[in-house]
Amino acid sequence: MKQYQNPIRLPEPETIGKENVWAKVGDPFVYRFNGRYYLYPSAGAEGIEVWESEDLTDWQYIGIVADDPILGYAYAPEIFYFNGVFYLITSPRGEGHYIYTSCNPTGPFERLTDNFGQTIDGSIFADDDGSLYLFRAGNPSIYAHKLERDGTIHEAHELFGTSMGHWTEGPGVFKRAGRYYITMTGNHLLSRGYRIDYAISEDGPLGPWMVPRNKTILVNSDYENGSLGHSSSVIGPDLDSYWIFYHSYPVDRMEKRNGRNSRMDRMLFPGDELVVSGPSQSECPAPPHADFYGWTDNADYGDKFQYESGRILSCEALRQIGTAEVTLIPGNEGKALFGYRDEQEYVSISCVKEHFMVYVVNEDGQECLLDSKLYEGFRTDVLHSLRVEFAPEETRFFIDLMMQGKTKALDGTGRIGTQNAQRTSYVAFHGQVGQSSDRLHYNNIPGKAFALLAMPGSDGKVFRCADGQQHLMLREGEQIRLRLNVEQAGEYHIQILAQAFEDTKVECGFRTGKCGMKLARMESMRRLELNRVILEAGIQECNLTVKEGEVLLHSMELFPAIEPEQGEYSGLELCHKADQIEGDICIDRVEGMQMDRKGHVLSRFGERFHADGFIEADILFYEFDSDNPSGLFLRVSEDSSYYEQVEVGHRGYFVGFDGNEMFIWRMDFGKKELWRQRCFLLPWKEYCIRVEIWGGSISVWVNGQRLVTVMENEPFPYGRAGVGSFGARTLVKRIQYELR
Repeated sequence: MKQYQNPIRLPEPETIGKENVWAKVGDPFVYRFNGRYYLYPSAGAEGIEVWESEDLTDWQYIGIVADDPILGYAYAPEIFYFNGVFYLITSPRGEGHYIYTSCNPTGPFERLTDNFGQTIDGSIFADDDGSLYLFRAGNPSIYAHKLERDGTIHEAHELFGTSMGHWTEGPGVFKRAGRYYITMTGNHLLSRGYRIDYAISEDGPLGPWMVPRNKTILVNSDYENGSLGHSSSVIGPDLDSYWIFYHSYPVDRMEKRNGRNSRMDRMLFPGDELVVSGPSQSECPAPPHADFYGWTDNADYGDKFQYESGRILSCEALRQIGTAEVTLIPGNEGKALFGYRDEQEYVSISCVKEHFMVYVVNEDGQECLLDSKLYEGFRTDVLHSLRVEFAPEETRFFIDLMMQGKTKALDGTGRIGTQNAQRTSYVAFHGQVGQSSDRLHYNNIPGKAFALLAMPGSDGKVFRCADGQQHLMLREGEQIRLRLNVEQAGEYHIQILAQAFEDTKVECGFRTGKCGMKLARMESMRRLELNRVILEAGIQECNLTVKEGEVLLHSMELFPAIEPEQGEYSGLELCHKADQIEGDICIDRVEGMQMDRKGHVLSRFGERFHADGFIEADILFYEFDSDNPSGLFLRVSEDSSYYEQVEVGHRGYFVGFDGNEMFIWRMDFGKKELWRQRCFLLPWKEYCIRVEIWGGSISVWVNGQRLVTVMENEPFPYGRAGVGSFGARTLVKRIQYELR
């Protein structure tokens, strides 16, 4: 099995053929055209460069795409193909956008527009009706404009639902299964909480955009290469999978300026969610190729095709279900052929007078199944990609990834190719459709494996809950199999997000052993500790079996089991003069102290993967400020430390005090209040505050009196403990913690 490992390897222009010399590039944008991939990063002084690949793994340096001196230090270039023209948009030196055009993805590109401003990170998207849109960075949200083919842009629309609480950049839009997805990057490049979020729209590119429950798809503040961000998404060489490209930046070694590294990971679609299996650090299975692929205009692939009577056909045949693509210049009489069995049985697609027409030919003649109107000015003398998805429930038709319509389910069995086309180029098919290949993916561990993406042959039925979430229903005797790619050998915790409708027993089996647990009846989905297991490193399978009862299962998360940790310290003063940290606790004695913006400080204890435990502190509040509370943290992760970033730079739980009230926040680079009540505390008086977390239960004590226990059904699974302030001056006389 071919594998890859991040960062991806891009050969340096001057060192092609030499070993172990790879380009360090940021803002990687990858575009797929005619079965090949083109990668464009932010430019250096020489201008915009491009690399080419057939499989997303092995890359070849091509060169500079344009000789315009303006393109030196061009920010985040992206290209888009529409109706025979490649549009390149970029923001040289971050000082406003230009659009360039070419007839080739590798250039040369010629300037179409002068500088029309609109910040940075421009990205172009075409809707199914041929309407063009420009997306770009903004504060606090992504902004969008309708775009004309001559480069004219219309008024800006703020995309509510895309804000990341601060400057938001790196937008990228794609449409899948009738839904619009947008990915964006926020926080700050120099913050360890630099991350990628997404939003969805059911109505169109201008929204409204909805924030999903799992909005953050890539972040890892403990990752040795630092901040992760600025992404692009692309369909894989198997025609079915989706991949995300992004960069990392070594924020702990800023003084060395080592540059950014490009990375990629698999995007997955469990139900209505979008997730990323990453950020991966170990070797991963490389993106698979299609079952059949080739270029008819490449002599090396001549044995793959049959040429007869104006037809060019693949020598191999697709089976009933799958995805097929043909790239062609149709001309006046050209057709794309799918499911071709013989001259009397096939599906044809033609583009005539701006009409997209699908016919089924059989022994009874031909029947028009679809006649849709193409966009105005559609050219038949340039390359277009025709894509057909033969799904079990329906057949879907696309041109240049713009959906033209769907019909009843058709049998895709047969060869594919063209008839009487002016030119035929890329031809491919694969026996997966609608991201069914997600079920064959090896989920990167530590991380999650989703029940809806269990391997083919697994049991269970899809169940949609009242809140709209989809889960898998498993009954007694039923089993699912999941593929894993374990980064390091060792002992792992297993947690499942599930709901039992009666007393239930589940068991999880690996080649290294088994573990299980009994579940009592539950009223809602909960995160549950299954047990621990020893895992080997590398790719492998596991199975989860319901031994008794029935269970509604969402996902299984595996993360390293680490040793318990406890400690006690004294003498920590927070936020003296609003920008200093004083006291006996220092970076040399504990995990570290971070300041995420002026006056926001956090002292952390324990390791990233500690799940349960308590922290207790004797605290003297010098002052109270409802806008700048102090308190205790549990299960804190992804904490970031840069002054110019989001207001709350953490994930986890914060128990805060502002004098008159006490509250509990769930933090996810923002805050959601879980609980609040009156709690009269006096300044310049010492209090003993204790917070415990066990599973989804959070309990708080003040001076030995328990004030509250709050339940979280889907809690964060792990993180550090800490004491900190969001601006109020506070003296922490004693800190004691125990983490498991």
